[in-house]
This record gives sequence, C-alpha cells and structure tokens, in this order.
Amino acid sequence: MKKTVILIVIIMTLVGSGVGFYLFNKKVGGLEKVKADYTIAATMLYEVFETQEQEANAKYLNKVILVEGKVEKLEISKEYSSIILKADNSLAGGINCSFNHEIKGVSKGDMISIKGRCQGYLMDVVLNNCNIEYE
Repeated sequence: MKKTVILIVIIMTLVGSGVGFYLFNKKVGGLEKVKADYTIAATMLYEVFETQEQEANAKYLNKVILVEGKVEKLEISKEYSSIILKADNSLAGGINCSFNHEIKGVSKGDMISIKGRCQGYLMDVVLNNCNIEYE
C-alpha cells in the first residue's frame, strides 16, 4: 500500500512537471488574424495616456490596437525587435512596439501601421506581440 502511494505521488509529480515545462515554453499566439479593437494615430494614443491615464487604461489596456505613425527608432535582432513610433507631443519616444521576431523592410521615417496588445503607459505607451499591418 505504501509503495503504491509513493508511485502515484512520483507519477503525479512527473506529469505536473511535464505540463509546467510545456506551458512555460509554449509560444505566445500572434495577432495576425485578430481584429483590432481600436484604430488610432500614435500622437493621439500617447496624448490620451499622458493626459488621462486612468481613462486610457480603462479603454485600451489589454486591448488589440492598430496604431498608425512615423518610425522614430528601430532595434532589430533575430529573436526580438522593437519600433518606437513618434508622438508629436512626447519629449522622448512615443509608442513602443515590441515584436517576437525579426522585422524587415522598415526604416526610420517610414509611415506604418502596427497592431499590438496595449500594456499601458511607462514613459511610452507599450504595445506587445506586435505585427506590421500591410494594406
């Protein structure tokens, strides 16, 4: 009886560890096929968060947003890339868009549309899991 209980505990521990390992390493699904909840210009989105952060959080936080703006800064690597869209009324930065992949064909000064999940405001408005939207 005691051996059976120990065997069940070991099996449950192994199964739990396997499920935890799988979930930890699971890739986050992309937003390519997800419809944006809102479409807004980069300057307008930044202005709303800067002047009315609580209202902006209530409206945009964890929502999929399509942001249109001018590329201010690029950081590109094979696993991770970042684009900052210019907001006219910000001192440094604007909309920080993070990608889970390498981006190509984008240069500083380009006007682009980026879809991502809004994570809030920390000196920049942060969008994660982004994709560039081509028309």
